[in-house]
Amino acid sequence: MTQYTDAVEYQRRKMAVEKWSGQIEYILGQDGYVEKAYNSGLVTREFRDGTFVVVSEEKPMAELLIEAPGNV
Repeated sequence: MTQYTDAVEYQRRKMAVEKWSGQIEYILGQDGYVEKAYNSGLVTREFRDGTFVVVSEEKPMAELLIEAPGNV
């Protein structure tokens, strides 16, 4: 049964990183917009008039697995 140990650990790490990446790193409100940055690298801005802009895209999962803190 130990032949699957690495696969199971990889899946556990991947699930933990997916959960971590969805958490907000910071929220900034200024000049008529609210900016939210997530641990995944996604940064969005929502303006007063309701428009929504993606400032930066999410990083790929392979990159997040490398960058995420070890305790995730």
